[in-house]
Amino acid sequence: MRAMLRVIFSSRFLPVIILIFGLFISFVISSTDPKPNKGVEIPKPTAVFYDNPQKKDVTLRVTTNGEVRSVTEINVIPQVSGRIIQVADEFIDGGNIKKGQPLIWIDDRDYKLATISAESRVAQAKKLLEREIAESELARKDWEELGEGEASPLTLRIPQLEEARALLNAAEADLEKAKLNLERTIISLPFDGLIKKKNAGIGQYVNAGSILGSAFSTEKVLIPLPLTDTELSYLGLPLGYESKGYFDGPKVIFRSFISREYIEWNGRITRTSGSIDSQTRLVYAYAEVINPYDESPPLAIGTYVDAEIEGNFISGGFIIPNAAIKNGNEIYLIDNDNKLRIKKIEVVGTENEDVIIFGDIDENDMIVVSTLNTGYEGMELTPMKLENKEAL
Repeated sequence: MRAMLRVIFSSRFLPVIILIFGLFISFVISSTDPKPNKGVEIPKPTAVFYDNPQKKDVTLRVTTNGEVRSVTEINVIPQVSGRIIQVADEFIDGGNIKKGQPLIWIDDRDYKLATISAESRVAQAKKLLEREIAESELARKDWEELGEGEASPLTLRIPQLEEARALLNAAEADLEKAKLNLERTIISLPFDGLIKKKNAGIGQYVNAGSILGSAFSTEKVLIPLPLTDTELSYLGLPLGYESKGYFDGPKVIFRSFISREYIEWNGRITRTSGSIDSQTRLVYAYAEVINPYDESPPLAIGTYVDAEIEGNFISGGFIIPNAAIKNGNEIYLIDNDNKLRIKKIEVVGTENEDVIIFGDIDENDMIVVSTLNTGYEGMELTPMKLENKEAL
């Protein structure tokens, strides 16, 4: 027996015995030690930023852009044939032409001769008519003295008289046409404008209907402006709108970067398209600028401009950050118990990065501007005042 104990407590088995003994003691202690009770975990309120709405009367403004176009552009076409004998110095590419200013002269000698000839025929026709009037009157008197019953039209020379009147009318029409052709040998523009392209010069023979050049009006320009239907409602304009006068439409400020600075021009919306574009879903409002080339620099054809349109006047609206709008027409409010309340509102416009709304709110309300993906009525919140709107 002693030999066996000596073997067990020999240095070889002593570490194993100590390890087994230690594990046994640990098991006994852990099984007899009391276990702590599990508590209920209370969720912490969600921290959110809030802002107070600002009550303000504001004029809505819509920003868009477009390209300046000419309202009237025509080809310079003669109505008579002949050789060009003179052109105005302004008849060059880019030349500035005033309304009614002589632009091109066509050789008028043939047309002057035609006018003289027509005047001669008119004089002959008048003389013939006077003679027929006298003879008709004489025939009537002779019949009254010698004839019996009612005289026939031929006896009274009525057909001859009507023929003489018709010949006079035809001669006068020919004279009027000859004078008109003579006037047409001088070509001018029916508006103040610029020559876009010149195609003819002195000495060239031209036929009636040939294109001598092209020009566009500088009396006003047109700028089509694309808008969404919402933006159109901000302007208070219906589809197919047409202003009664130039100054009746909404004001527009046009801006473009020219010569290292922003230049501004003023215009007006004069009409809107009567339909919505099927591909872009946009509506076009058409603005006009009067005498754009009188400005310095001018609002030239082809200029790409930014436009700011003056819209409806909103009284008693509230301005809040755009981030405060939830689900299109809702906002989240924080009540006096720091709980979330959901309220319906109406978005009526925008101002810069903010939104203008109508709703049952006041300036002391705390409106949540943080993102809440799972916001619900009664949700507990920890409100924090938003100090820097740029952080949104």
